[in-house]
Amino acid sequence: MPTMVVGLAAVVVVAGLGANALMAWAARRQLSVAAPPAAELPPVSILKPLKGVDAGLAANLESFFRLAYPRYEVILGVADAEDPALAVARHVAAAHPEVPSRLVADPREVGLNPKVNNLANLARYASHDVLLISDSNIRVRPGYLADLAAHLVRPGVGLVSSPFRAAAAGGGGGAIEALQLNTFVLGGVAAVHRLLGGVCVVGKSMLLRRATLEAIGGFAFLARYLAEDQVCGEEVARRGLAVAVSGHVVDNVLGDLSVRRAAGRHLRWARIRRRMSPAGYAGELLLQPVFIAAVVAVARPGGATAALLAAAVAVRAAVDAAAERAAGVHRPLAVYPLLSAARDLAAGAAWAVPFVSSSVRWRGRTFTIGPRSLLQGGRKAEAGAGEAAAPALAAP
Repeated sequence: MPTMVVGLAAVVVVAGLGANALMAWAARRQLSVAAPPAAELPPVSILKPLKGVDAGLAANLESFFRLAYPRYEVILGVADAEDPALAVARHVAAAHPEVPSRLVADPREVGLNPKVNNLANLARYASHDVLLISDSNIRVRPGYLADLAAHLVRPGVGLVSSPFRAAAAGGGGGAIEALQLNTFVLGGVAAVHRLLGGVCVVGKSMLLRRATLEAIGGFAFLARYLAEDQVCGEEVARRGLAVAVSGHVVDNVLGDLSVRRAAGRHLRWARIRRRMSPAGYAGELLLQPVFIAAVVAVARPGGATAALLAAAVAVRAAVDAAAERAAGVHRPLAVYPLLSAARDLAAGAAWAVPFVSSSVRWRGRTFTIGPRSLLQGGRKAEAGAGEAAAPALAAP
């Protein structure tokens, strides 16, 4: 019986390593996608919801004022006029008078999702019919918007999102989260899109037409969900439009993260995935082969299980190194065995938590999330009061 257990564990570990290698291959293929030729690019309104001063915020925003694109505007906003991010945005916008921009401070709410509330307020000032939703911690290169728009103008395309990689990560938590983003997240999005033909959207960078957004119910509909990006992609696809993923990678600037803070973020995302796709989330345990091998080694100590664990760590490290290099990330090879093992062990240990807990804390609020990440609880403005309130600031 012990031999059979070890043999079964070996099969599961090898399958997990193979799945991770396949995800890395899919990511490499995704990042090689070139923008299709486009005769004409539409004008775009960039919506930048802000809250607090993220790591590298000024440089992140600056990159959106240096885009090689014929016609666009940048609309930056906060819910609270005292938010320090507003001063940073004002400084960056003032340095680039050649790019039309507007600063907005508006507390109105259309639902429970704070980010979507901010987006709804920004969209009121958008001049163009094509909207780019972009998080404040994203930094881009000049050709970014032209690449996205070239995908969107293809017949039948309703939404385009961007692959992203971690940048400027510091601290123990930052190192682990960066590896998770550059392998599991980047590879997972690519695998769902390229291998499974499904929809997997990360809202850090999404381009779509205003008419498409309104057809799915607008921001008022999306504000009901925590995973508004994935819900948006699914609703667009449900209406017969393609959801494309660009090959132009953008940088997600992390800054310094403690292990505790990184763990909190990981658990929030895990709870979301558990609610979005219960079966898919259950299968994620197989993507942690080092954790599985470690559990078997502890339960059945011996030479065979120790060898299985060592092999899992070595192969996992090699796959992770190859995946990050494909994304343009170069760490010293010597760090991967320890870093990859730490990430697998932490993710495996936390895997069961979303099955017994559906509470998340985000942007100063605590929510319970239901099926499809439907938001329940959390503090919200009185019905109708939000629409009656005037914006605190809407400056060109």
